[in-house]
Formats: sequence, structure tokens, C-alpha cells
Amino acid sequence: MRDLGIVVRFPDSVHPLRLPSLPAPVEQIGRSPVGLWLLWLLLCLPWFCALPGVYLFDDYITPLTDPASQGLGDFFRQLGVTIRPLTKLTYSLEATLGLDAVDVRRGLQILVHAGNAALFCCLVRRIGARPATDPLVLAATGIYLLHPIQAEKVLAIAGRPTLLMEGFLLAAVLAALDRRFLVSSLLFVGSILARETAVCFLPLFLILYAPAGKRQCWQLLAPALLVACLLLTIPRYRDLASFSFAGLDLGASCLRQVSAIPVGLSLYGTPWRLSIDHGEALAARISDPLFLAGVAILGLLVVLAILPRFQTPVRAGAGWMVAALLPTQSCIPKIDALTERPFALALAGFLLLIVAVWGSGSRTRSGQAATILLLAALPVAAVFTGQRALLYRDELAIWQDAMAKSATNIRPHLNFATLLLDAGRVEEARAALLAADAIHPFDPDLLAKLRRIHYQQLLKESAQ
Repeated sequence: MRDLGIVVRFPDSVHPLRLPSLPAPVEQIGRSPVGLWLLWLLLCLPWFCALPGVYLFDDYITPLTDPASQGLGDFFRQLGVTIRPLTKLTYSLEATLGLDAVDVRRGLQILVHAGNAALFCCLVRRIGARPATDPLVLAATGIYLLHPIQAEKVLAIAGRPTLLMEGFLLAAVLAALDRRFLVSSLLFVGSILARETAVCFLPLFLILYAPAGKRQCWQLLAPALLVACLLLTIPRYRDLASFSFAGLDLGASCLRQVSAIPVGLSLYGTPWRLSIDHGEALAARISDPLFLAGVAILGLLVVLAILPRFQTPVRAGAGWMVAALLPTQSCIPKIDALTERPFALALAGFLLLIVAVWGSGSRTRSGQAATILLLAALPVAAVFTGQRALLYRDELAIWQDAMAKSATNIRPHLNFATLLLDAGRVEEARAALLAADAIHPFDPDLLAKLRRIHYQQLLKESAQ
């Protein structure tokens, strides 16, 4: 066939779609750090649906029964033996000041989350080289602020270590990008004192410090290693490590944690599957597709983080996700392989990657597509966050929700049944326990609760 020589030309007037600019008052707010914090606090309204609330789950361990969290005097007496001293200091300060009611503590954590969102906004702006009021920056920060996967970290009082650690880490990354390395090192030490797993972020900071030279790297390493060594002298940390390595099958533990990675990341797009206590089936063999998918995801993130060919923003986002998703459970005991806090922590890195890939902001078609997608997700996230927050007002409601979503974990059924028994609702408790019996018929806790129901029934019959 002969070429007809037809050339198609597009008019020069065709330009990419431009998103409308924001009103002048919003532009002025975006130039002020206080204004940004107030803006994110306003968008925190769905989180306040959790008030009034109740203590839940791990809250009864920390801070309610923790010896170092009952007041400043108790904190200083326990300082040489307690873990996460910076977090425990905040609990003890609240107890001393009479601010230990669950609603007060939950409200304070929402304020801290708004502050973290302001830090994240500054970080996104810094990485994307865009103003704080750029639509992509606002959309990414809005998702960070409102995504319901943050619920356990923000609303559970026991989630405060992760919340504080993340705030220190965000500030430390910002300081490193601005080449204020000493400040960054001190903030990184603060994150370790809030939660020890912040040590996993050390490679990320080495990536950020490396271009500045060896001296700056040692400014980071020296205090971080010193604090880590001091923490190892605390008997409680040694006891936890001993429990992990002696009481857990290290290989099986890592296998389950890695296989939880694709399941946890899928929660970003399926918020209706969020739960306070997950029970999804995870891998039992290395040939399981879930484990292989987890290895592939971790491998890809490691490649993005360590290869110098990628720009610093891409490496920072990938490095953040790797540090958040590493299977630290094998060293720091956590009975469940799948919990939402690591993925809430990884959300910041995930959003940083999106902004880094579309770093030119809303000026390109790809950037516009990302912005429109994130903006469209904002109201959806707000609705699901409000729904999750309402569950945190009632123990029965949150355990009933977890029970309905658990396929392999009977703990939600047992906790739900216990609350029903305490309320005298024996038949409903029996139904919950029978559902647990179908999952794990020989569990000793389940059998004990069934015996309790039988005993209560005998008492009732004898009284008639």
C-alpha cells in the first residue's frame, strides 16, 4: 500500500486541563504554619465522632494498668525499667494533671494528628517543590489526615507511641531535607524514645544524609546508636526480645508478617474491611501467593530506596514504606501478624511516592489525574472515618464489627461474648461463642466461656 503522505497536526492552542486556583484567603492560610494547622484541624471533624468514647482493647494494658503511666512520680520511679519513656511521660503528665479521661486523651491525640498532617503537608510541599495550596499537596495531605486506616493510631490511646513516633520522624525528615542535620538527629532520637521501632528508619536517614558527607552521617549514627544501647540496658526490652525469640517460631512469624503486607496495603482502597482485630487467612508456606506478593512488594520498595538513579523524593517515600512494613514483630512481640498501625504509618510513604512520581504537581496531565483521584477519594475517606470513629464510642459495637469480619481469629467473638455475658445477654453470647467454635473448636478460652454460660444456666434453673 502506498503512503498517502497525510500529516495530522494538532492546534497549538490545545493545553492540558488546568485545575482552578484556590481563593485568596486559602492561599494566605497556606503560607502560615499556624494557618495550616488550623486548616487540618478543621478537616479533623470526622475524628471527633469518636467522642464521647470508652477505653478499648490494648488501652487497658497501656496506659490504664502500666506502672509508669499513673503519674509523674510513678514515671520517674519506673524510668530505669519502663519502655517507650517519651510516650509514658505524656501518659503520666495527663494523669498528674487530671486529664486522664478517655475523651480528653482522645481529643489530644486528634490534635497531635492534625499537627502531624501539617508536618506532612510541609514535607509534600518540599518534595514536590510546590506551594502548600497546590491542589496535589492539599489532596495528598487530606488523604493522610482523613484515611480511616489511621483510626487505631489516632483514637486508641494505646496507639499513641506510633502517633508520636511518626510526628518526630516527619519533623526529622523535613530537617534533613533542609540540611539541618543536628536538629534532624535529635528529632530522630526523640522518635526512638517514643517507640523503639523507629530504629528501622535509620537507613532512610542515612540515604538522606549521605550526600552531605560522612561527618553528617556520624551526627546521626552516634546519638541514635547511643540511645539504642541505653534502651538495651532496660530489663523490659531484654525480656520482650527473649520472649520473641524463645516463644515464637521466627520463620513462621516472618512468613505471616510478609504475607500480611499485600493484605494490609489493600486496605487503603477497601476501608470497609478495616477492623480493630483482623482475622484474614495468611500464608502458611513460602509458595503461597500472598507471601510471594509480600516479598515482591518489599523487594520493589528496597530497590526504589537504595538505587542512586532514583531521585531523593522517590527514595524517601520508598524508604519510609520499607521501614514501616519490616517484620519487626519477630523482635518486638506482637501476637498478630496483621494489624493496621504499620500500614497507617506506611501511608505517609505511599503518598510521598505518589507526589514524587508526579512531582511537577498539577501542571501535567499525570499530576492532574493524581490530584483528581485523591480529591475524589477525600469525601469517601471522610465518610468511612466518621463510621469508624462512631464504633470507638462503644465496646460492643466495635467487637461486633470485628467479629463479622474475622474468618480465622476467634478473639473478637470471645471479647464480644464476654461483654454480652457481663450485660446478662446470655443467648446472644452463646451465639457468638458457637460462631467461634466453628473456627477453632478446641480453644481453651472458648471452652471456659462455654462452661461459664452452662454454669449461669444451671444457676438460673435452680433459682426457678
